[in-house]
Amino acid sequence: MDVVASRYAKALAESLSADGGDVVDQGLEQLEGFAWVLDSEPDARQILTNPVIPPDQREQFLDRLSGALTFDARVRKLIGLLVERRRLGVFDDVIVAYRKLLDEKKGIVRAVVTAAAPLTETERGEISSKLEASLGKRVVMDVRQDPELLGGLVVRIGSTVYDGTLRQHLSALKSRLISS
Repeated sequence: MDVVASRYAKALAESLSADGGDVVDQGLEQLEGFAWVLDSEPDARQILTNPVIPPDQREQFLDRLSGALTFDARVRKLIGLLVERRRLGVFDDVIVAYRKLLDEKKGIVRAVVTAAAPLTETERGEISSKLEASLGKRVVMDVRQDPELLGGLVVRIGSTVYDGTLRQHLSALKSRLISS
């Protein structure tokens, strides 16, 4: 993750946390709202990043936009700094870093669970319970399906991958048989 983005995210989180948890959560919502505007309105990104447009016009546009989206002044300031310093390219990384800070504060771990077939609610609950017991933290799962898997699961938590697929078990069995 980008170090610059992490610094911006940490500064915003620290600033907002002085007002309590709800404000910190609202900060994430506001950042995501701004990201949605940038993704859905290419003209907005163009106005904010085009060096031909005078800085005062970019500021005015950002003021109108942040007023319409009812940004907290600190969120508005962060976005203004990114625009002013021509670092809007790291904005998505700022959101990722901010969400990670919130998750750490709340004791949440995000896991990507990939299965060969759709998982039932019972299976999802069992997987979540086992991960929570193993990690000692609340787990938020993003469940995906990959028909290329023969069976089993792949669980990715950060950079750690737990491969419990049938293909992995067969590969391990093959290795044991060859080495015997």
